[in-house]
Amino acid sequence: MAGIGNVLDSVVEMFSSESSEPRVQRAEVVSLADVHPGAKNGSVLRVQEALAKAVGLDYASAPGTFGPRTKAAYATWQHHLGYVGAAADGIPGLTSLKKLGAEYGFTVRAGAGGGGASAGDRVASPVPGHRINQPYGVPNARYQAGYHTGDDYGAPERTPVVAVRSGTIQWSNADGRQYGNWIGLRADNGRLYVYCHLSRRDVLSGQKVKAGQRIGRVGSTGNVTGPHLHFEDHPSGPFVYGHERKPAW
Repeated sequence: MAGIGNVLDSVVEMFSSESSEPRVQRAEVVSLADVHPGAKNGSVLRVQEALAKAVGLDYASAPGTFGPRTKAAYATWQHHLGYVGAAADGIPGLTSLKKLGAEYGFTVRAGAGGGGASAGDRVASPVPGHRINQPYGVPNARYQAGYHTGDDYGAPERTPVVAVRSGTIQWSNADGRQYGNWIGLRADNGRLYVYCHLSRRDVLSGQKVKAGQRIGRVGSTGNVTGPHLHFEDHPSGPFVYGHERKPAW
């Protein structure tokens, strides 16, 4: 029966990779922000090549596409490293990806991929692969401030959320009230970046993180109408509602 499962997985990935599209070019440096379920790029292809050697992944049906077989193979790699439970979810993190690269010959960039900022500096989006669908500053009488106090990134539940810059986690808890599960990142540029409505938090208060490192997942906790990341930019110090600016990093 295992053979049937492999065939079904192969069909799923085959449909996610159109044969008429240009062939994915192998990346020389793997970008963490580019390697996630649904992505199709050269970083994924480089990881697939390594997983083929590490755990026997057959990616011939969808080279460069991060589909269910690639996710399962990466979870096997995480188990190989000793990860268990939710930590072995098949979603690459910076540590496990660097270990894969060290063993199979590629380097990892924590920041964004093509067109992004320099490695270790900042990333293109706090939700890789997703853009703003509700911007900062839109007037709305429902909010205490009278306007939207951050940028919203609409994305499916459990989509990875990353640190936009390197820094230290100021808080990570479920005490955000209308913000639900939230995280405060005290970044290396002196700003405080606030991640709200998360379904999961992957960091602890006081933990140091690098730009591009996964710190949580998109959710719908708190006062929301659907899953998204609400992202705010504050001055350093304690969080004060309404003391923010248009997010920039």
